[in-house]
Formats: sequence, C-alpha cells, structure tokens
Amino acid sequence: MRHAGLVLAVLALLVAGCSPGPGDLRLLVPTEVGGGYDLTARTLAAAIAETEGASPPVVVVPGDGGRAAVARLAAARADPDLVMVMGLGLLGAVPTAAGDATPLTRLVTEPELVAVPAGSPYRTLGDLVAAWRADPSRVVVGGVSARGGPDWLVASRVAAAIGLPPGALRYRSLPGDALLPAVLRGEVSVAVTGLAETAPQVEAGTVRTLAVTSAQRTARVDAPTLRESGVDVVLENWRGLLAPPGLDEAQVARLVSLVEGVRSSAAWRAAVARNGWTDAPLSGPAFAAFLAEQRDRVGEALAAG
Repeated sequence: MRHAGLVLAVLALLVAGCSPGPGDLRLLVPTEVGGGYDLTARTLAAAIAETEGASPPVVVVPGDGGRAAVARLAAARADPDLVMVMGLGLLGAVPTAAGDATPLTRLVTEPELVAVPAGSPYRTLGDLVAAWRADPSRVVVGGVSARGGPDWLVASRVAAAIGLPPGALRYRSLPGDALLPAVLRGEVSVAVTGLAETAPQVEAGTVRTLAVTSAQRTARVDAPTLRESGVDVVLENWRGLLAPPGLDEAQVARLVSLVEGVRSSAAWRAAVARNGWTDAPLSGPAFAAFLAEQRDRVGEALAAG
C-alpha cells in the first residue's frame, strides 16, 4: 500500500530455518519448497519488495505439510502478521482447511496441463483417449496433488468424461520434484500438473502438452483446450490467502489492501504473465462463499470416487 500505516515490504526472502522477527509479515507455505504454493508465496513477496521497498520484511515460511500448516494457522488466533498461501489442492487434502480461518483473497487461477514425454506415442489427446478407452489398466496418470487435489480432480473428470467405468482410473501421486522424472522414465503414461511448474520442460522440448484444462488457450504453451479436443472438462487451479481466526475488520482490511496494492504493480503483472497465471481477485464475503462452494465440490468428487 502507499499509506505509511500499511507499508509491509521485503528486505530479503529468508531461507528455510531462519526465524522471523517481531512484526514481520510471514507467508506460511503448506507444502514443500519448490511447489506451486511456495512459488506463489515467493512471487508475492518479491512483488511486495519491488512495490513497497521498506520494512518490516516479509518472510516466506516453509510448512511441514498441509495439516500442520492448517493447525499452525488455527493456533495463531488474532495474529495479524501470519498469512497462509492456500488453494484447491489444500482443500482437497485438508477439507477443514478454511475452517474458522479468516478468508482474505483469491490471488490467481492457473490451468493444468495434460503432458507426455516428447517421445510418447500419444501425439494428441485423441491418441491418449483412444488408448485409455481400449485398456484403462495400461494408462497411469501422474500428478503432484493427493486424491481430492486439482491434478486428481482433472484426471478423474477426464476419465468420467470419456466414459471410463468408476474405479478404472490409475492415478499416482508423486512429490513435486519427482513427477517429471517419472514421466520421462515412463513410470507414468501422462502427467496432469500445473502450468508454471511444467512450462520450462515444455519449452525445452522434453515434454509435450496434449491439452490445457482452462476454458481458453494459454499463451504460455501451444496446446488446445480439453474442450477443443472433444473432452468436455474445464477446471483451473487457484491460489489464495487465509489469515488466522479472530482478526478484527481493520486487520483484515490492512492485509487485503496490501495485496490489492501489489496487484496493480508492474512487478506483479509481469510475474503473473511469466508464470502463465490469470490474476483473479476475489475478497471478503465473495471469497468466503467461493471457498464454501469449492469445498462442497471437492467433497462431492471424493464421495463419487
């Protein structure tokens, strides 16, 4: 923000293990370093640094897993200097993630990619669908998210849309740094994963994108949408921010205003374009309602299979 009382900025992005000082704004990451939440947190912190340029710093705090991060947020009741980066994947892994936490804002949406090794026999999504229908047991879909997360949701919706019987999906969840190596080694047939994490491999020519899961094509990779390829599925991942329970209106407004100020900056816009994200602001009661709707959808998907 431009108002002195709202100035929060990054002097440095501290590495894991460093302790934040009093008054630091801490961005809690609920998953491993290098994943989508970590990338979002560090992108936001860097944009604040370029935009605000003062103190106290913003500290990115790696988490010890989704459940531990959610518990930590809940225990920090009324702490106005702790914010957790979260999204669809966390709702799937920890359905109580939103709980009585304070919804702040949705930040971005991001399409998923359906990707195969460059040497895969599947040249198009149609090739993959034909093989999958012919023998579902031979197609292993890899993703980073656990059951209920965005990668699994895309895989399960595509399987249903192409007429596979319930239970036919073979989905393998892998750590973020293990998915693409598993694809390249042929341990999984196809990957469903986030655009920002995978686009560098696509650009390097080691991975080929068969389709993107958004309603429209993305400029970051040259690939049709699932719908263009005859599979009626649209699903985008998203990421947002939660604060601890018990914050008053002024504390919530302070944090939301900070993010809104950064959103208008050239630094944030450049990062959004670079990562293939779409800026998707949604704050206050509208974001709370969105969280409830997303939680219900994930619950229905998990109940269905």
